[in-house]
Amino acid sequence: MKVLKLPLRQGLIPAVLGMMLAGPALAGSDPTFDTYYSNHPKAWFDEVSESDYFNTSLTRSWKVNESCNDSGSFSVASYNIFHNVPFVSDFGDEMEQSLGEVVKCADVVMFQEAWDYDDIIEDGPKADMAARGYSMMTPTGYYCDDPLDGAIENDCSGLVMFYKSGTTLVKQLGFQAFTDVNGFDVHKEKGVWGAIFAKEGRYYYVFDTHLTYGENSHLDGDATSDSSRISNTKQSLTFIRNAVTANKASYPPALVLFGGDFNADFDSIPSNSKGYQLLVQAGASSAFYDSYDFRMMGASMGSLESSGFKSNWPGSTVDTGPNGMATGMKGDFDTVLVGKPSYFGTCSATSISYSGWAPAWQTLDTQSRLWPYYTHSDHYGRWLRVKPGC
Repeated sequence: MKVLKLPLRQGLIPAVLGMMLAGPALAGSDPTFDTYYSNHPKAWFDEVSESDYFNTSLTRSWKVNESCNDSGSFSVASYNIFHNVPFVSDFGDEMEQSLGEVVKCADVVMFQEAWDYDDIIEDGPKADMAARGYSMMTPTGYYCDDPLDGAIENDCSGLVMFYKSGTTLVKQLGFQAFTDVNGFDVHKEKGVWGAIFAKEGRYYYVFDTHLTYGENSHLDGDATSDSSRISNTKQSLTFIRNAVTANKASYPPALVLFGGDFNADFDSIPSNSKGYQLLVQAGASSAFYDSYDFRMMGASMGSLESSGFKSNWPGSTVDTGPNGMATGMKGDFDTVLVGKPSYFGTCSATSISYSGWAPAWQTLDTQSRLWPYYTHSDHYGRWLRVKPGC
């Protein structure tokens, strides 16, 4: 029998006493999802089952990404999985719902930090994505499977891509390990890799990366880490440019897409975000459009998007998830950049749509976006759809 645990708010004690005197009529029932619960995801989690926590008929402010149609376009989702999925079996309801919507129009899904010492890939997205018609690929043909008592994450990129049925893998473009990595990342094989995909008679070059975090994210106080990320971006640009140049005669690129966790905050509001500054300092601003450029190009945003969306939403020191990471201002810095036609010789983009892809917990009174309690990571992702003009 489920015990109903109601929070002791002002004016509630007499009501609780009244229910106790009335007998176990509400045993096994869920409380009404009201303004209080919408502002306290943990309190709601404590009262209901996990399935009810994600039940939109009960949890009225629980939102998932909109589905869409990507015919004639190419779409990519990027997400730093951060090896927190094992807190819930079967990839977790929260992420299930998010993926279940976004992959309806994501030709390629890119993961970072997909190390498998805790069976993330084997027990999580590998099976779930396969069930949705996706095939998995990794830079070296295998995913990381270091044991817990071994060299966790050692010499492993943590990069994984999934591509769905109807999108054909034409050619893998290899993996380039970064030569400048510092701080927490020295034991990981940070790098960039890519592949050519075909869809509806066009070729798309897709590249996935995870730049160095080091001791702090870009321009947030650590010069050595900043220098490392600038070097990573320079190496990525060289790798991407060489890959396109070597293959464009056989596979003319409709678009070049560069996504992943850049550990630098791209923002669609200011023209000079930290992410854009990273591109400038690496000499890559002439090669890629960023989220500010998308907005200036009239990009459409998803229904859960806002013009200043940066994938780092305000959290709560009270309503933290079981991974202990979802507190305060967190950001995954995932983004997807679009290669400029003048640089790579691609088609121009006739339309762009973008959105953060993750379910949203929105309060009933202010509609502010909060961290859900049962979040599996302090990271959330980015989705981008582009229609080439050729």
